[in-house]
Amino acid sequence: MRLPRSRPRDLSRRTGTMLAAAGVVILALSCGSSGGAADGDAATTTPAATGSVAAVSVGSTLDGRETLPHRIRWEASPDLPESEVSEVDFLIDGQLAFVEEHAPYAYGRDGGYLVTSFLAPGEHDFTVRVITVGGESADSTVKAKVTAAPAPPDGLDGSTWARTVTRSDLEKATSSEPPPTGRWGLTIGSVGWMIHDPEGGGLLFDVAFPSPGQVELRPSIERPPFPSPTGGAFCEEPDPSTVWTYELGDGGKSLTVRPVGHDPCGDRLAILEGTWSSKSG
Repeated sequence: MRLPRSRPRDLSRRTGTMLAAAGVVILALSCGSSGGAADGDAATTTPAATGSVAAVSVGSTLDGRETLPHRIRWEASPDLPESEVSEVDFLIDGQLAFVEEHAPYAYGRDGGYLVTSFLAPGEHDFTVRVITVGGESADSTVKAKVTAAPAPPDGLDGSTWARTVTRSDLEKATSSEPPPTGRWGLTIGSVGWMIHDPEGGGLLFDVAFPSPGQVELRPSIERPPFPSPTGGAFCEEPDPSTVWTYELGDGGKSLTVRPVGHDPCGDRLAILEGTWSSKSG
């Protein structure tokens, strides 16, 4: 198991640097985003730069969107070379959700997605903020609506499960820091599949149900606050998407999950593959 590679910097140091910078406010708009308005939607982007001697601007792949799908690539595009960028922050409704210090500046690790299942239906603010090595910054905010995430199939929605992971299970693990043995938990809901580890941590997976009896396990979901105790990944960034089968048995008291074909993520295999017992049964 691996936590996100980026971590927030010392916020008190960052704030001090920004206050010490020139107090000139410069408004800038980045028009180079790869995301455009869909079906005639008008852009709702609010850019701003602070403490800059020259205009600094940033855009993102959400620019021009008024409604977001269940998952979407969210990548920032500052108008600076990487050598001049200290970090790019991603905020949702003003809360820090992810920090990236290296290009490409992607939310949820390289190749990851912004998944909106954890958000209440309605309009939300999605902000990218570039901070330069000199302490200048620029923000760009998109106001966009999200819809309610679909509920899992009957028998799974709101269900909770447990499974004991043994040393023999960990023979499937492939990381240098394999997950711990012990009692693991699984909670299934519209937000995703939440895996609870024996040490109080966990991972929240985005999922889809392509057909009856099948579940597609997608990369884990990043959400505020950052760093999240339920963020990270089982594999290298990001977790690969794979299809598994699931079967309810014993009158709904057991859940058996197995990969269809090969799942390259050995740690995920070690934890998930097998039969889980209902915690409410």
